[in-house]
Amino acid sequence: MSFASVPHIIWFLILGIANLAAIIAWVAIIQRKASRRQRQAALVNVTIRDYFRHSGVDVAVASVTLGKDRRFTAFIESEPMKRFRLSHIIETTLREHVAKTCKLELDKIYWRFPIKEITPAKAGTEDQPAKDSDEYINEGLVPYRHLPKVDVHEISWEKFEEFTTSSPNAAGEPAPAEQAR
Repeated sequence: MSFASVPHIIWFLILGIANLAAIIAWVAIIQRKASRRQRQAALVNVTIRDYFRHSGVDVAVASVTLGKDRRFTAFIESEPMKRFRLSHIIETTLREHVAKTCKLELDKIYWRFPIKEITPAKAGTEDQPAKDSDEYINEGLVPYRHLPKVDVHEISWEKFEEFTTSSPNAAGEPAPAEQAR
């Protein structure tokens, strides 16, 4: 190795160290931005949750930011309530509250209202609405409470073929009940 080739090695070494430092700085900046977005999303979630908790409603909230801007999309899950019927009005005041409190823009809001399944113990009490349930759900169930029950029974294959090949006017006639089995 000659003395004249040493400066070239030093330049390559300096260039490699500079590239490594730039890559480390770039990764640190990306991680810092991701961490800041996570903190902002957590702040938006807490702000929205407190906004609804102040009015006595417990909601589950998740929010994300898509793209490079500071606009968030919120996903709100709550029990179905009559007060959320006009959710576009609530969304307007919620956007203003988040902008004022967090200095962040709430772009889109998606609502989810899961309906709890009726447990077998409650199945017999369909006619009486629960005292602690929301009136909005009860109002929506009113048309379905007094529907006539459908009577389904088996018929023989011959009667089925007779029914399907008969004239269309005979289709409106009720099927005769089978004899006792």
